[in-house]
Amino acid sequence: MSATPGLEPPYGGRDPRGMAALIDAIPEHIEAALARTDAAPWRVPGAAPELVAVGGMGGSAIAAELTGALGEAAFPRPWLVVRDYRWPACVRPGALAVLSSNSGNTEETLALERVARERGVAVVGMASGGELAARLRAAGDHVQALPAGFPPRAALFHAWVPMSRLPAALGWADDAGADWREAATLARSRRATLGPESPEPVNPAKRLARACAGRTIAVYSGTGPLGAVALRWRHQLNENAKVLSSCAVVPELNHNEIVGWQGAGPSHANRTVIVLRDPEDPAEVAMRLDLTAEYTARRGAAVHEIRAEGASRLARMATLVQFGDYLSLYLALLGGADPTDIASIDEFKRRLAAARHPR
Repeated sequence: MSATPGLEPPYGGRDPRGMAALIDAIPEHIEAALARTDAAPWRVPGAAPELVAVGGMGGSAIAAELTGALGEAAFPRPWLVVRDYRWPACVRPGALAVLSSNSGNTEETLALERVARERGVAVVGMASGGELAARLRAAGDHVQALPAGFPPRAALFHAWVPMSRLPAALGWADDAGADWREAATLARSRRATLGPESPEPVNPAKRLARACAGRTIAVYSGTGPLGAVALRWRHQLNENAKVLSSCAVVPELNHNEIVGWQGAGPSHANRTVIVLRDPEDPAEVAMRLDLTAEYTARRGAAVHEIRAEGASRLARMATLVQFGDYLSLYLALLGGADPTDIASIDEFKRRLAAARHPR
């Protein structure tokens, strides 16, 4: 098989803002974030909180989703992720509110900061600057500094590393530093196979992108860590590749979504199912994923499996995220889309502002 034009660098005008380089630099992002959080660890106010509520949107929230999914079986108290303007009623004095905004200017996150103070909830945050960082520093609250200039989704590891070290600062878990060092080593090794310089015939991410191009994609997994990874894959397929996709987890999808495949018709022949697998999937989860893959294939879908690799659960999650990021990049290139562009979000913000302040 010879490499098909379209996925080999240089990408030039097809990737004018350098998303490929940002994804390729994931190992360095991990190492930089480790060094930054070693030098400036979390400063947590007061006694151990009764719960942690992380407020953020989009790429600024997914680090909290991944952290919570990794720790859900071990954390002694609840870990919530809130994507909204207001906290649920349980976020009250005794809780810790963690505000996450890459830019520091996300309006929903700023609203959550204000509501947290009105309720007397302790606050810390994570931002590259902006209004959020200014408010927190003015109040004497801790801010984990993020590097500026990244699209939020491309800054995931800069945010995920410090977010994953917060549970250790709370006494809820062991520090994740050693697992992140494994993840950086694995990601660097896998870059040689998955990255732009690896030609399509030997590059699993490029081959999967070619197989998925022009198709509707569903990402399926078990719950917990890989459920959060599947959510990240969906977000990257949306934002980088500009394709509609879905994600769902077993066992829940076997009680509802599976019926959506029941209908006859040619549409299923244009659908792809990507099943994310982990060696620690419980036997009942592995069986459900096997049967789900078999059933959707019988209904006409193209089914692909991606298996997590690595010793630690965190490293396996991180390298699966890396694979999904590359996949979304290559799908963007095949579809002729600028992987960095978010014109639809920018337009929506303009329309929202106009609706609030009509002339």
